[in-house]
Amino acid sequence: MSNRTKDMSKDSTQNIPQEATKLKKLAKVTARYMEMEQFKHSDHHTGYFCYNCIYFMKPNHCAIVTDEGPDVYDKTSGEIASHGICALWEPNENEIHASSIKSSSQGKSDESTTNVSASFSCEMCNQKFNSREELKQHVIQKHK
Repeated sequence: MSNRTKDMSKDSTQNIPQEATKLKKLAKVTARYMEMEQFKHSDHHTGYFCYNCIYFMKPNHCAIVTDEGPDVYDKTSGEIASHGICALWEPNENEIHASSIKSSSQGKSDESTTNVSASFSCEMCNQKFNSREELKQHVIQKHK
């Protein structure tokens, strides 16, 4: 064990709460997940695809949305597709090509672009939000 690793293990004496490790992933419908078959063979390094999301785990999983169950089109694929999209998307700067970052306001999603008005609705309770982040936090806190 290196000195750095030894030092890091001494940073905290607190444990992660057990309930934090028991959180369940969100259902595809809750996250408004859908597979966009027309983009299956597209360049997934551009656009708001799951492939470009910080939560996407290659080859076909998501850290916060389950692989199981139907999507918003009632289609069950058993995976989170790289060509899928959902309301919880957050940009992964390591996957997005430089050309797509320039063309999408430096990697920001539409709601933060000037002169663009966007609103997001919770599918469970129809509450409206001004950003994806607000919707994501609402879903996590209210609809676990």
